[in-house]
Amino acid sequence: MSGDASAEVLRQRELLRLARRGAGARPVARPPSREDSGRAPLSHAQHRMWLMDRLGRGGALYNVPFATRVRGPFDDAAFETALTGLVRRHAVLRTRYGGHDGEPYQEAVPAGRVPVETVEAAGDAARRLLEAEAARPFDLATGPVLRALVVRHAPDDHTILLTFHHIAVDGASLEVIARELDEGYRAALDGGGPGPERDAASYAEFARRERAGAPALEEGLAYWTRRLAHARPVPLPGAAPGARGRGEGSVVRLPLAPGTLDGLRATGRAHRATLFTVVLAGAFAVLLAETGERDLVIGCASSHRDRAGARDLVGLCVNTLPIRPDLSGVEDFTGLLSRVRETLLEAQRHRDVPFDLMVRRLGAGARDGGGNALVAVTADVLGRPPVLRPAGTECEPVDVPLGTAKFALGFCLEEDAEGGGAHCVVHHDRGLLGEETARGLAHRFAGLLEAVAKDPAQPLSFGGRGAEATVPAGGAAPGALGAAVPAVRDVFGELLGERPAPDGDFFLLGGHSLLAVRVADRLRERLRVPVTGLDVLEHRTPRALGALLDGRARQRSARRACAVPAGSARPGTVLVTGGTGGVGAFVLRELAARGRPVRALVRPESAHLVAADGVEVVEGDLADADGLRAAAGGVDHVIHAACTFTSPDVDVAAMRALLAGWRRGSFVFVSSVDAYGRPETAEVCEDTPPREPLTGYGRGKLVCERLLWEAAGTSGRGGASVVRAPLVWGPHPRLRDQLRWGATGEVFQAAKAGEPVVLPRAGAVPDSGEEWSGVPWVHAAALARVLVACAERPERRTVNAVGGHVAWADFAAELIRLLGSPSEVRPPADTDPGLLHRHRYRASALTGELAERPGEDWRSVVAAMLEV
Repeated sequence: MSGDASAEVLRQRELLRLARRGAGARPVARPPSREDSGRAPLSHAQHRMWLMDRLGRGGALYNVPFATRVRGPFDDAAFETALTGLVRRHAVLRTRYGGHDGEPYQEAVPAGRVPVETVEAAGDAARRLLEAEAARPFDLATGPVLRALVVRHAPDDHTILLTFHHIAVDGASLEVIARELDEGYRAALDGGGPGPERDAASYAEFARRERAGAPALEEGLAYWTRRLAHARPVPLPGAAPGARGRGEGSVVRLPLAPGTLDGLRATGRAHRATLFTVVLAGAFAVLLAETGERDLVIGCASSHRDRAGARDLVGLCVNTLPIRPDLSGVEDFTGLLSRVRETLLEAQRHRDVPFDLMVRRLGAGARDGGGNALVAVTADVLGRPPVLRPAGTECEPVDVPLGTAKFALGFCLEEDAEGGGAHCVVHHDRGLLGEETARGLAHRFAGLLEAVAKDPAQPLSFGGRGAEATVPAGGAAPGALGAAVPAVRDVFGELLGERPAPDGDFFLLGGHSLLAVRVADRLRERLRVPVTGLDVLEHRTPRALGALLDGRARQRSARRACAVPAGSARPGTVLVTGGTGGVGAFVLRELAARGRPVRALVRPESAHLVAADGVEVVEGDLADADGLRAAAGGVDHVIHAACTFTSPDVDVAAMRALLAGWRRGSFVFVSSVDAYGRPETAEVCEDTPPREPLTGYGRGKLVCERLLWEAAGTSGRGGASVVRAPLVWGPHPRLRDQLRWGATGEVFQAAKAGEPVVLPRAGAVPDSGEEWSGVPWVHAAALARVLVACAERPERRTVNAVGGHVAWADFAAELIRLLGSPSEVRPPADTDPGLLHRHRYRASALTGELAERPGEDWRSVVAAMLEV
C-alpha cells in the first residue's frame, strides 16, 4: 500500500472514530418507561445499603470495582457508546436515592451520555490511579452510581475500570453487564447503535413486587425468630475485649494443594451436598476448633434470581441468611456436614425473608451487649471473576483491592481464573483481628479443606474459648454520669417515647437502625459534637453514649486549644475554608477523589461532617483572625470558599488574615458575579470591568479580589485565581436553604404556599437592546472542579464559573411542577420585584471542568435540592 493510501485509511478510521464519539454523545430517544417516570420504594437489600450509608458506613465500603486488562486494538469511543446504551436500558444504573419523611425512595434520572475518562499511566502509577478511582465514594442522593475509567498503558494495552455502588449491582449483575457491553461494543464498531434495543427487566418493578409481598412473610419471620432466639455473635479468636470494627479490611490468600478442589466436590457428591455447603461446614469446623463454642452463627449470601424475569436483571438481588446449625454431639466432619446441610436447606426454604426484617424482629437480640452484630462471620465460594471481552482483544480480570471489610471475618474458597486450582481466602477487619491471627485462621482453614478433600471422616478439634469479644451492656462500665448523659436521655425519650434510665438499652426500648440515625442527628445539633448512627448502635445506653460524646468534646477542646503550627502540613496540603458549606463540601470531595491531603477549616459544630482519612480538621470561623492566619500556615494551596453573605466587613477582615498566613503555592478565591455590578453589555466576560451600582455583597467580593492581587504581587508566593460564581446549586443542606430563602426564595415560598408567583418582566440591559430576565447558575460539583483546577494549575487569572442560565419563567414552572403547587405565574403590577437579573455571564476558561456531567442539568439539581 502506498504512503498516500495508508494515510487515507488512517484518516478514514479517525473520521469514523469521531463519528462514533459524536453518536455516543447524543442521548438516545425512547419512550419513558414506568421506571423512568416516578419514584419507587427500595428493595430490602437496597434499604440496607442506604441505611449503612446514612449510619456513617459509606465511603468505599460498598463500592464494587470491575476491572479488565485489555490487550489489543481498543476503541474508547465505541466503548463509551456501548456503556451509554447499557445505562439507557438498565435504569438502576442511573438512579438516585432520595428521602422523604425519613424514608428513602429510588428515582431514575433521564438517560444521557455516560462519559468514559481515558488517562495514560503505567506501572505503579497506574495501580495507584485504579485504586484511588475504585475507592472514591458515591453520593447516593445525587448519583451517579457508576463511573468509568480507562487507563492506557500503551497504544494496544488498556485497563478498563467500571466502579459501581453495591446498591445497584450484585455479582450476577456483572455477568449481565459484561455480556451486554461486549454486544454493544461490537455493534458500535460495526457503525451501529449502542447495542441491543431489547427492553431490560426493571429493578424498580422488582422492588415494588418485593414490597407488595411483605404481608406473606409472617410465617418466615416466625421461623427466623425461633431459629435465632438467644443466638449471639461468634466470639472472634484473638479479638481484644471491647474491640470495634473499623471497616478497614485485609486479606490472607493461600494456595490449596493440587486436586483439593476436585476432592471437595467429590466429598460433596458423596454426602449430597454442594461445594458451598462443604466450605461452609469447613468454616464451622475452624470456629469450633478456635473457640470451643458449639452455638455458632455464620452468614451466607442467597440469590433471588430464580424469580420470574430476574435472570438478566441488573440490580441487587441477594439476601443474607444466618446459618445456625445444632452442633451438639457432633464429633467428625461428616456429621458436621450433615447438620450444616440440613440447616442450610431449611434456611433456603425461608430465604425470601429479608435480613433487615429479621434484624428488626429480633430487636435487641440482633446484637450482643457490646453492640456487635449477630452476623459477624461469613462464608462463600467465589467462582471465576467476570471479565469484559471487547472484540479483537485478549482480556484478563484485574483485582483492584479496596482495603475494606464489610464483616469481621470471612472464609472463602476462590477458584483460580484459569481453572483447575483454588485458593483459601480469609477476609478480616483489622480493628478486630490482627494479621497474625488471620494468617493462623487461614492456615487452619486451608489445612482442613485439604484434609477433607482426601478423607471427609476427619475428627473435629474443640479448642478453648479465646478472649471474650464482649463488654458490659452498653459498652461501658458503670460509673459517674458524664455531662452529655442528660441530653442523650432527653433525645432517647423524644424519639422512643420513654426517657430511659442511664443504663436503658436503645434496642430494648424499641430502637432500630433508622431511628439511630435520627438520634445522632439531634445529638449533633444540641451538643455540637461528632456522632453517627453507628455510634448509637454500638453504645446503646445513655451512660455509654454520653461517655463517648464527653470524650469527643474533650478532644475538640484540646484541638481548639492548640494552634496549628506553621509549616506542619503534609506536602501538597490544600487548605479549604468553609469545608462543610455548600461549595466547600464539594471541593473536599473533589480533592479526596484526587488523593490530595486536605486541611479543612470548619465551625466546631460541623467538624463531624468532614472527619475522614486525609482530612485535617481545624475548627474556627471567619471572625477568628489568629486562627485563620495559623490555618493558612504551612499549606501549599488555599481555596477560600467560606463567606458570611451578610457581613462584608467580616469577609474582608478574614481575607486579610488568610493572606497574612499565605506563604507559598496557589490561592484561589471564590468570588461572585455580583462583583461585576451592572455592566452596560448583556454579555459579561472575564475581562468586563465592574460598574456601579454594586450590592454590599458584590462590593465586599471586589475588595477581597483586590487584596488578593496585591498579595500575589509579593515575590515567591505563587499563582492567584479569582473564580466568580453565580448562584450555586447542588444537593447540600446549605444550598437547599439558599434555594428556599436566598435570591430565589420569593419564588420558592410563593410556589410552596400555592400563592401567585410574581416574576420580573424581561427587560433590556442599558445600551445593549437584549431583553432577558433569569438566573445564572453553576452546579457545585462543576464549581469544585474549577477551583481545584485553578489550585493545581496556578496562574494569575479571573474565571467565570457559570454552568448556564435559566429564565425565571422556566424556573418558576419547574418549581411549581416539583412542588405539586397550584400557583400561577403573574407579571408584576407596577414595579419589578427584587429578582431582576438581565446579564448573561460567559465562561471562556476551564470549560472542560464546567462541562455538564450526568445529573448536573438544572432540572435534576433543583429536584435534588428539594429532597436534601
